Amino acid sequence: MLVALLDRRAVGEEIENCGVPALPADADARCSHLRRGWYWGGQAFAERLRKLAGQVAAQRTPRSRQNRRARELVAHDEAQAAEWLREGLKAAGLRAADLQGTPGSDPMKLALAELLWKHTTVGQGWIAEHLAMRSAANVSQQLRRLDRTKLLQQLPPALKRFLQQALST
Repeated sequence: MLVALLDRRAVGEEIENCGVPALPADADARCSHLRRGWYWGGQAFAERLRKLAGQVAAQRTPRSRQNRRARELVAHDEAQAAEWLREGLKAAGLRAADLQGTPGSDPMKLALAELLWKHTTVGQGWIAEHLAMRSAANVSQQLRRLDRTKLLQQLPPALKRFLQQALST
């Protein structure tokens, strides 16, 4: 219904100026050119828009972690995350049993959480469970508030070396 209204409006407002080619009167409204978008301008303007949209699309990298969630990749990344967690805890001088009594805002937990979140596909729920940080929402909030410069100043040297080594491999 809206498409038919826009088709009539396009015809009434100088169709050649809005970039919508005229449809025969007996054409099915489901075939309207307006379903693909409507712009005001001539054909040259339309071509510039298409070119610009193509350039923007080519430059844009997917930000969604869902793009990196293929089953094989997730299994590999969970193994990688578990290994980094084990090595990171060792470098921090912590045991898995110590995590329950350590606050979720502890710099060593936050450094490991940031490493796992940014460099694997494990979810924040996984991180919360394995680092004893209560919930995925808590992990999200802690990572959002993270001041990396201050955090690095509070870490033991062995953990700093581990983080550098993990990121270089």
